[in-house]
Amino acid sequence: MKHEVFHLFIKEQKLYKFLSRFAKLISVSFLITYLYLLFSSSYTASPLIVVLNYLAILTSFSGIITFKYFEIPSLLLSVFTERESARFFQLGEEERQFVWRKAGREDVLPSEPSPEQIISTLYLHDRYPWKRIGKIYLAAYLVVVFTSLIYLTSVYLETGFQN
Repeated sequence: MKHEVFHLFIKEQKLYKFLSRFAKLISVSFLITYLYLLFSSSYTASPLIVVLNYLAILTSFSGIITFKYFEIPSLLLSVFTERESARFFQLGEEERQFVWRKAGREDVLPSEPSPEQIISTLYLHDRYPWKRIGKIYLAAYLVVVFTSLIYLTSVYLETGFQN
C-alpha cells in the first residue's frame, strides 16, 4: 500500500515536469509564429501580432500557476484535511523525507511527525486553494487559447496573414 502511495506522488511529479515542458513548447511555438509574422508581414500593427503577444504572456503566466499548483505535493496537502489518516503517514521514513524535500524544505522531518507540526511548518492553514485555482485557470486558459487559435486560423485561411 505504501509503495502505491509513493508511486502516486512520483506520478504527480512527472505530471508537473510534463506540464512545464509543454508550456515551454507552447511559448516557443507562439514566439516562432510571432517572429514569422513580424518579419514576413509588412503591416506589423496587425491584430494578429497583438493576439500572439497576449497568448505568449498568458502562457508565461501559466508557469507561475503551474508552480503554485505543484509547490507542495498532494500527499502533504492532504495532511491538512485528513490529519492522522492522511496517506503521507503510510509512507516509510525515507519516502517521507523525499516528499518533504519536494515541498522545498531543507530541514529534516522528525521520524514521527504530527499533523499539527506539518501544518504549521508548511503554513497550510494560510495557503490559497491552488489546486482549485489551477483547475479554473486551466479551463479559462484552454478557452482563450482555442478561441485565439480559431481566430488566427480563420485569418490565415482568408488572408494568409497579409494585409
